[in-house]
Amino acid sequence: MLYLLTAALVIVIGSFCLVFGLDKSRPFKTRKWLLYTALICVFIVWGLVTAIMMNPLR
Repeated sequence: MLYLLTAALVIVIGSFCLVFGLDKSRPFKTRKWLLYTALICVFIVWGLVTAIMMNPLR
């Protein structure tokens, strides 16, 4: 259950980072930082989903 809640939280954070990272009115450095953070969130969710699928009964 903790994996599932953590994955949901990281998805929400990654979504906000992606939306604000694609905003052209922000400075380039901030946009780059937000987009890299969104990419890191994707990899974290990927790992959490893999962990959930490997141990479905926990």
